Amino acid sequence: MTYRELLSSNADFRRLWAGQVVSEVGDWLNNIAVHALVIQLAGASGVGLAVALYAIARHLPLFLFGPVAGVVVDRVSRRRVMIAADITRAGLALGFLLAARLSSLAVIYAAGAALFSVSAFFNAAKRASIPNLVEGTDALLAANSLSASTTAATIAVGSALGGVISTAAGRDTVFALNALTFVASAEMIRRIRKAVSSKQRAEERKRCEVGVERREAGRGQDELPGLEVQTPEVTARRSPLNAYFSEFREGLRYVRRDRVLSAVFVAAAGWGLGNGAARALYSIFGARLGEQAAAGWGAGLRAVTERPTDFGISVLFVAMGLGGVLGAPLARRFNRGAPGDLGARMGRSLTLDGAGLLLFSFMPNLLGAALVLIAREMNFAIWWTAQQTLVMRRTEDRVAGRVFASFETLTTLMMVGSILVSGEVADRLGIRPVAAGGGSVVILSGLLWFILRRRDEKRR
Repeated sequence: MTYRELLSSNADFRRLWAGQVVSEVGDWLNNIAVHALVIQLAGASGVGLAVALYAIARHLPLFLFGPVAGVVVDRVSRRRVMIAADITRAGLALGFLLAARLSSLAVIYAAGAALFSVSAFFNAAKRASIPNLVEGTDALLAANSLSASTTAATIAVGSALGGVISTAAGRDTVFALNALTFVASAEMIRRIRKAVSSKQRAEERKRCEVGVERREAGRGQDELPGLEVQTPEVTARRSPLNAYFSEFREGLRYVRRDRVLSAVFVAAAGWGLGNGAARALYSIFGARLGEQAAAGWGAGLRAVTERPTDFGISVLFVAMGLGGVLGAPLARRFNRGAPGDLGARMGRSLTLDGAGLLLFSFMPNLLGAALVLIAREMNFAIWWTAQQTLVMRRTEDRVAGRVFASFETLTTLMMVGSILVSGEVADRLGIRPVAAGGGSVVILSGLLWFILRRRDEKRR
């Protein structure tokens, strides 16, 4: 199925996709302006720490609120969750205007943390909704590939526009535009008509009734498949917070019962640990290589030499987006075919992803770094699409929100820890050894996936 066929034949998925386009373009418009503001306010001596702290402020909320988000999107309307999240994010995005007025890094960190706390709910609801809007493995592969390529395209377009608009109209304009994109996204999602979750409430009520009947018959609820049955009496005795985390743990138990899902989560945790170094250091690499490039060009490009940090960061983020766009067709081609081959393709591309980060750490100039980053993101599209499709195919809808939220939580936790350590170590050893170490960890994660997969095949 082509992207055109998917979008033309599925109006509700088209609306979800349109909301993703406008909101993510705004995100990356905002990203360049915020990083430039952070660098300006931090000064030369504290840039590394300031960038690392902002990265943590962006990612840590996904870990803290992931468990709650997973439970919420499995219990209430996912469509309403996404709309409420977009409206809330529109207001929070204006916090960067306040940060610019106050020249405060603390306000930047607070605004970023609040914004991405709400994004945890939106992301969990969106991913859990996709399998209910498209039918069939081929359509699901196309939807995931399109989602990944859209993210990549918005990185490239948003980053490029962010640099241009910020320079021509100022950062305040960028911050205001970002807020408006969330409003537009909410309107697109409001128009979705098809249910974005199965009849899970009816199923849960039926499961509770069956559980009560079986307990009355002396057979107990242990005979029931899937998750532990929660009767209204049991739920009523819990506090809301305990109920949230209890159900989140049940989602993790669902993952542990499936060896393939467990192996995917282990490999993804390793990827998050290694990729955290990249998330912490990309902007620093861009800033330093941009300054180096501007110094070499001299006065011929005065606009660039006056803003070399912004220029270098923009180049690397545009390279990331371009690589993702080019990688989307490759992802569809490599992941098409027998569903059983998805695991092997995922492992190969994960290993190559680490090799790309390792090679990136040795690049001596901005052009070389950008080219390697394009290649790495092209390959990343293959691993991400295969992994997401594999998880969706093996997860029942009634726990999809919790499974995807736990995936987001796990990878985010690994990245946040890695970002924190990478920032400290980079100040002492330099950014290149840290990036090389991150790439090595991702390579080992890919190899570990093959080991776990082989062990599972032997058990079978």
